[in-house]
Amino acid sequence: MNRHKILVCDDDTGILEVIKIILEENNYEVKTSSTGKGIQKAILSFAPDLIFLDIWMPGMDGKEVTKLLKKDTLTKNIPIIIISALNNTKDISEDIGANGFLPKPFTIENLLKIVEANLPK
Repeated sequence: MNRHKILVCDDDTGILEVIKIILEENNYEVKTSSTGKGIQKAILSFAPDLIFLDIWMPGMDGKEVTKLLKKDTLTKNIPIIIISALNNTKDISEDIGANGFLPKPFTIENLLKIVEANLPK
């Protein structure tokens, strides 16, 4: 059985590392990026089943990246989950067309629940 691929983009390398470890321990293939720049190239080469995006990142932020990906016919169907410590993360994720959000700080259970809910069965 093929493992699901998850791309995680966050400028906080500590968060990237934690998410990567949790997901890999749960048998997901994970690629990480600490910047929004070049994400389209990473998506085309890695072909993720799910994307986690931080809102605030250098280069191109998560809002811009989400809007770009949702307009592109090749990437518009990939679920995007916004991760942020902002109080209005839910509103922002809905405004930009993301599939959901994960508030920081998060629990392992919440992370895995969101992954399961957004991956193709």
